[in-house]
Amino acid sequence: MVKLKFLNRSVNSQGGFTFIEMLLVLTITMLISLIGITLGKSHMDRQLEDRFIKQLKADIELTQALSFRYQDYATLTIVQGLNEVRIKVPAHGNKDYLVRKYPTNIQLLPYSTIQSVTYTKELTVQKSGTMYFSINNRIVKLTVYLGEGRVQIEQ
Repeated sequence: MVKLKFLNRSVNSQGGFTFIEMLLVLTITMLISLIGITLGKSHMDRQLEDRFIKQLKADIELTQALSFRYQDYATLTIVQGLNEVRIKVPAHGNKDYLVRKYPTNIQLLPYSTIQSVTYTKELTVQKSGTMYFSINNRIVKLTVYLGEGRVQIEQ
């Protein structure tokens, strides 16, 4: 019988990571993952907030377009307790034309001068004013001017 010395040597001289080395590698990997997840979440939250602001402005423009289409009043209302944006056009019927949910971390502040935007048959805003939103410790100001639907957003 022939002994294979090289097999014997390789089995006895096997090296590997120690338990401490494995814990160190796992700890570093977890820290890097945690930093990435935290940065990614804050970036996603910021995108969600920016999307809400752009969508709200688009909804206001839709309200004006509906006023023109139906030749009637059209109203966009922020429903605070339900976290909804609602558009209603009386000529369209008794039901809401559009209901859109928005994230719960976005709040309409109580010192806002308006909670709704109404366009008349002549495509002008019935009442001008300002809506203030609190979005993750940021204040966003949406101002609606009299005239043909001029809306300005300041962050």
